[in-house]
Amino acid sequence: MSLLRFLVFPLVGAGIGALTNHLAIRMLFRPFQPWTLAGCRVPFTPGVIPRKRAELAASIARAFERHLISGRHLHELMTGARMLALLETKVDTLIASLGFIAGMVKGAKPAIMRHLAEALDEVAAKALETGGPLDVGQLLEDRINQLDLRELESLILQVTRTQLRHITAFGAILGAAIGFVQALLALAF
Repeated sequence: MSLLRFLVFPLVGAGIGALTNHLAIRMLFRPFQPWTLAGCRVPFTPGVIPRKRAELAASIARAFERHLISGRHLHELMTGARMLALLETKVDTLIASLGFIAGMVKGAKPAIMRHLAEALDEVAAKALETGGPLDVGQLLEDRINQLDLRELESLILQVTRTQLRHITAFGAILGAAIGFVQALLALAF
């Protein structure tokens, strides 16, 4: 009987640990809507992510903009050497398409390029500023808030699936260890 405890207690502990961690992860997302019982909201409903969605969206957007792609990075891409080279190619194509007038316009190419570069810099700065049409943080925040909760759950689970499996496995390991300790204590008492 005592040897059986060393098998059963850790197995039951592992099952409980894995199940509770799995449920805790699911409860981050679910339920999507608050539950009520006798007119009172049931605690922990809706799940943390649906309840704190706006804060989460703002936080993700700020982190993304701070560490991955900011308006400043996009501005540099939009006005950098590669973009200016593309613009110059387009200006060359335009000048070449002018036929006999091309010879007269060719001399103005440096001035045209300077004006286009300044205009591009100004347009990029205005578009990327806070509240502008390309405000990276606001675009991300709005998009996260527009996602259906099931889509948001799927997206987060796709990104974190491996880590969440590790958390569930850790719950099983910890539960098994607790079960083993319980079996030892049952022997002692």
